[in-house]
Amino acid sequence: MEQEKRMAGDYEVYQALPIGRVEVILGIDTMNAEKPYLVCYCDQNNLFGIDQYYGAEGYADYLEAMREFTKLMQWEIEKLQTERSAIPEPMAAILSGHCLPIKGEDELSGRLVVIRSERLRPEFRTADHQLVWVTGGFGASGHSRGRAVYVKRLYSGDECRYNREDLAGFLKPEHTPAWAVEKLALLQVEKQKPRSRDEAR
Repeated sequence: MEQEKRMAGDYEVYQALPIGRVEVILGIDTMNAEKPYLVCYCDQNNLFGIDQYYGAEGYADYLEAMREFTKLMQWEIEKLQTERSAIPEPMAAILSGHCLPIKGEDELSGRLVVIRSERLRPEFRTADHQLVWVTGGFGASGHSRGRAVYVKRLYSGDECRYNREDLAGFLKPEHTPAWAVEKLALLQVEKQKPRSRDEAR
């Protein structure tokens, strides 16, 4: 069976390199005589994981398009390097041996879990991206047929979605880094704060 072509509008995706939180895309439309080459970003940062293309620019010349493609890649690399250099402590990857397995009946909401490193892009296979606090989703319930688990990264507070099978397990207490203990304590404080009338509505 012929594989369906990946399209960015009228352009067939010719190159798609994931870097950081996006993909950098090079597309080709052989029917477009004026600008047959397209360079843009793509991300799936939405509830349904659907491709969203943005920042698109058309080019008449392939080499010019490739120059822009590599420029976007370099920008994303520099952003990642800046982000990493802002973290004051080492963030070694959390291994499966550091975790207690998640059982089918386990309720995950309101618990700290670990994302499997192989489910993350190589540049994100570090503890600050692996340790997440579960906020909900059908997959967070025990014995649920649902898969979606909504989480908040413990280090950054970024919200994202994974599937239950993407989770390596519960982090063993003896492997919990000091920064994570501090973040968990702050979470507990936030949970105990009385909600205002506006928040309660």
